[in-house]
Amino acid sequence: MPELFIAADDFTGALDTGVKLARQGVSVRVTDGAEAMECRETVLVSNLETRHVSRDHAFHITLDACVRALKAGASCIYIKTDSGLRGNIGAALEAAARAVGGRVVFAPAYPALNRISVNGIHMIGDLPVSQSVFGKDPLNPVKHDSIYEILAEQTDLRVFSGRDGAPCEKEYIELRELNTDGEMLAYALETRRSAAQAKAYAGCAGFAEVLGELLSLTVNRRHAAKIRLPLAVISASLSQINFEQMRFGEALGLKSCALRDVFASEPDYAKIVAETLASSKGALIESAKSRTEAEELSEKGEKEGLDAAARALIISKNMGGAASALVQAGFKGTLCLFGGDVLKRALQSLSCRALVPIDEVEPGVVVSRAITDRGEITVVSKSGSFGSPEVIQKLIDYAEVNK
Repeated sequence: MPELFIAADDFTGALDTGVKLARQGVSVRVTDGAEAMECRETVLVSNLETRHVSRDHAFHITLDACVRALKAGASCIYIKTDSGLRGNIGAALEAAARAVGGRVVFAPAYPALNRISVNGIHMIGDLPVSQSVFGKDPLNPVKHDSIYEILAEQTDLRVFSGRDGAPCEKEYIELRELNTDGEMLAYALETRRSAAQAKAYAGCAGFAEVLGELLSLTVNRRHAAKIRLPLAVISASLSQINFEQMRFGEALGLKSCALRDVFASEPDYAKIVAETLASSKGALIESAKSRTEAEELSEKGEKEGLDAAARALIISKNMGGAASALVQAGFKGTLCLFGGDVLKRALQSLSCRALVPIDEVEPGVVVSRAITDRGEITVVSKSGSFGSPEVIQKLIDYAEVNK
């Protein structure tokens, strides 16, 4: 039975949280959905896919998963939140509080990515979150800078800072502004030695990195990770960061391969498979090469009678299907899946039952073993908004060093 259950709202978030513990020697299993709570690993991470659903749906899905995890023997719950505070965060934190019958300690910062909270305001670098790329997100734009206001949109639970003292309520959210790795570790060590241990915590991958110390999780051993060249980078993310990364990869010599019939019910993958297999340096498989091309693709979908949700679903499904087409054609390199939706659909096309995160190339860029019906496959994944502009070069360097 797992010691810790982590509920994530998307697949890339599940992995970049799980890998923080895996790198410390904690055994971790990542699943798509929370149907099966039984596992031999110390930590079970479930992608509940709640970021783009209604507030009430997110609450009930999360509550059900947390209650079943506790019944299965988990002693603690962790709600993995987006580092840009997108999605149904208030609903998920309330679900955790109801499940454990107590407070949820929420530390939203991710110091390694310079995403911190100051006096209740969430900052992305030098910008308040609503003025950052997360305020321009096409599906979940963040409208407020105040963490209190963001949470209040979705929950009636009161929010207290760690400086406010203990409130009268049994169930509430305790906001902790831990803005450096040192502050997070100090909090974990101090709390572990005290009687102030909560049964539910929340935050992004940044806070997750100290959960091993905070909860005294069982440590086993680290597994070795290898990336085999060439790379097949599959992406449908609309993030400007992602577009820059793909163009950087093209400048390195990777072949850009567009899936032109991206709205087809059964796309013809023959051309992109052939181009990928023929490229010694690897390939970039994408639906659009720029924001302008993405807008043109959106207009094409509208003319075909597809709304925004339907377009996003079809594109991610068909782009994800390219992963299975490559594996069936004998691709021997490494699949790099950029964006949570593409990751999910690609793993579905590969009949993946679970993932075992192994290592991080840089924060949020995760190397995992996918357990599929065809055996184990190494995959690299990241959120569309994560990673440095030169992330593809870093993947190549990682592969060369870890041959």
